[in-house]
Amino acid sequence: MKILSQSRITYRIVILMGLISLVVTCSSTRFIYTFVDEFVKDEITYFLKLDEDEKVLLNKQVSEMVNWHRTSMLPRYADYLNNIADKLQKDEYGADDINKLLSNGRFLIEETVSGLVPYASKFIINHQTSESIEFMKNRMLIRRQERIIELSKPGDVLYEERLERLTSNFERFFGDLKDSQVILLEKHARVTMGDSRVRLHNRTLRQKVFIRFLRTQPSEKELTIFLNKLLLEGHLITNQSYKAFSEGSLNKFHSLLVNLLANSSKIQRERIINKLRDYTKDFRTVSG
Repeated sequence: MKILSQSRITYRIVILMGLISLVVTCSSTRFIYTFVDEFVKDEITYFLKLDEDEKVLLNKQVSEMVNWHRTSMLPRYADYLNNIADKLQKDEYGADDINKLLSNGRFLIEETVSGLVPYASKFIINHQTSESIEFMKNRMLIRRQERIIELSKPGDVLYEERLERLTSNFERFFGDLKDSQVILLEKHARVTMGDSRVRLHNRTLRQKVFIRFLRTQPSEKELTIFLNKLLLEGHLITNQSYKAFSEGSLNKFHSLLVNLLANSSKIQRERIINKLRDYTKDFRTVSG
């Protein structure tokens, strides 16, 4: 569903559902699956004007998409998390180990996006009138302006907010952080301060490309192919320099994880392992 707002919907679903285990914004997969249908529907209806018949179709297609994700991807996420827990239990958390785990995580993200795109294409293909496209374009602009306002806060405020998010996310796994770990998070927050603006610029470019493509009245198959490329290899369509930025961001995150774990205590690692096992069990239960 990310297609509607290009970088908004599918990506947020991927993050919400696929990377919950990594970034952890909620503590229960069962809980997420009680509201994810409504979340997706709300996002779509924000970007598209739907009549009653279209809303009925939307309900059906979103339910199918969520069910696919639940049954096809959650078991794979469970295996992935369980593997991380196994690695930590065997004290295998060096730079090479973390690199492999991140690579495997990236592959799962790509598989998730590729699986979601056909559902999105099937719905968007029915909204290619000039009026629908213009409405979508204006909604994207509103969201973009909202994000610009958020990023226009004073630098020290943005830094504190970013540090607070990082700290909260990692404390969910590590528990209380050591002073040395807090210093690592502070450094990471500083060196990644400008990343959000770069991502917003890239999202804007991709949204504009998406709107232009939609105006060509593509077939469902053409739309699916285009969206897959835009979402997974968008730099080839818009700005090739973004690939280097993405790799750089991943490298920074890799270094952060390696250093946090290198500075971790046995108690912290045991807590992480237990948390990952809990998610594994949760994912398997929900997947049926």
